[in-house]
This record gives sequence, structure tokens and C-alpha cells, in this order.
Amino acid sequence: MEFVDASGTRYQLTETSEAPAPAKETPLWPWVVGGLALAGGLVWMAASSPQKANPISLDLEALVAEARDPATPFGRLEELVEHPEEDVRRAVLDNPNLVPTQEDGKINTSLLEKLAKEFPEEVAVHPLFVLHALVEPTDEMDVVVHAVVKRITDIGLIELLFRMHASSLELRGLVSKNPNTPANILHSMCDERQEQDSYVRQNVAINPNTMKMDLVTLGNDSSFYVRESVARNPRTPVVALRKLGNSSSEPEPSVRMAVIENPNTPEDVLRILADRNTESHWNVLSSALVMLYKRGFTR
Repeated sequence: MEFVDASGTRYQLTETSEAPAPAKETPLWPWVVGGLALAGGLVWMAASSPQKANPISLDLEALVAEARDPATPFGRLEELVEHPEEDVRRAVLDNPNLVPTQEDGKINTSLLEKLAKEFPEEVAVHPLFVLHALVEPTDEMDVVVHAVVKRITDIGLIELLFRMHASSLELRGLVSKNPNTPANILHSMCDERQEQDSYVRQNVAINPNTMKMDLVTLGNDSSFYVRESVARNPRTPVVALRKLGNSSSEPEPSVRMAVIENPNTPEDVLRILADRNTESHWNVLSSALVMLYKRGFTR
């Protein structure tokens, strides 16, 4: 086909010039490759971890439901309470058969004891714990009470359990060691006329909540283990440290050694312990000299 424009120029038009196939086909390969790459990326994304999370969460949800199910056998609950997932272990607390009654009429507190070691605050307010430890106390629940008292931070509950189970030496020992025990409870256990067990008084002597006046009292205790704990307590008043750091008033070398290690022992007490005229025990003497050097005191 011919074509003449306004200036008289003649053009010859052909079919091939209207459809330059090669020119249109060559740029297509980047899009094909890009499409394949995009498809590959989508396949990779479909196989990535976010897609795997759903089955895992469903499995975890099923285990939590099983732990709470009243129909779950006790043997299975014993397995679930050891499960690596915390949510599963905690869910066992919601099972109404957590503390079953055995054939001999006693309650089985083994599961609650394990849970109390990990979730003491939750166990402390659990209806079964309240019933068998506070309302109608049973001997079988004592082991759970001890596990709770050892770890709980609720001051009111510590005091309540102490009042109810004060006759238990083990419980008094745990209460005296708990750093959350209030000072008034510790005060009741610092006098050896009232608390005859030296282990309990020893715990009171090192407890960070013990009042300073009680530390002074414990500094006169008949047990050198108690006096040694007093000497180690960084809250012990200097007046008590002076007495415990003098061989004329403190015959036990281990107590005087503890005074040396106390960061609040004043320089003059250390000098007395480092003086051959006042200190006869070589280990105490040499330790006091070393401590004077470490603190930068020159002789």
C-alpha cells in the first residue's frame, strides 16, 4: 500500500512494518523471570514460620483444654504438670480434680505441691488451698503450705500461715528465711526464750527485714552460729559489731572472722582484730590485716 503526505513524499507500507513481532517479544523475558521469582517467593512465604504457628497454637490450645478438663485422668495430669509449656502447667490449676480424695480418705496434694513451687501466688489463692490449709487444715496440705511460705511475697498471707502453723518447726524455719517476712514476725522468733531452735534464730539474724534492735539481741545469743549470722548481716549496728569483734567478749574465732568480712565494720574494730596484743588467733589476725590493706587503711 502506498501513501503520499502533504509535501509529496511517497511511502510504501507493508504488513511487517505494522507488527514488529521481534521487538515486542524480546522484553517479555524479564517479566517471565520476575513472575517466576515472585511465585517462588510466595511459595517460600507459605512455607515460612508464620504459617507453621497456627498448628502449634492449636496443639497448645488443645493441651490447655485437656489440662482443664474434669474428665482428664489423674495420671495424665501428672504428665501435663511436667509439660515444657508454662501455659499447660498453669492450666492444671483450673482442673477441679487437682486434689483428689484417695481410698483411705486422705487428699492427694502431689500436683498442688509441684505447682506451688512454680506458681506460689496462684496456689495461695486457690480454693482448694484455702479450704485445706486455712478453713479446714489437713496434715496432707502441710507440704504445700511449706512450698508456698518459702516463696510467697504476700505479707498478709505469710503472717496468717505463720499464726496458724507456728507449732511447725519446718514452717518457722521457712518463714524466718523468707526475705518478705514482716519485721514483727521475725521479732517474735529472735528471743531464744520463745524460739528455742537455733536454726530459726540463725535465719532471723541474717534476714534483711530483721530490726536493728533485734540484731543487737541476737548478738548476745548463746549459739555462736546465730552470733556469726549477726556478724555477717550488713544491717547489724556498729555497737553489736564492736562487741562481736573483740576476743574479750567474743570467744569464737569464726564470729570475729565474720565481723572482719562485714562491709560496715569500722576501722578501729579492724585494728583491734589486727593487733597481736588483743587478738591471739592467727587466722583472725592475718585476715584483719588483709582487710585493712584492701580498704586502704595504713598501719
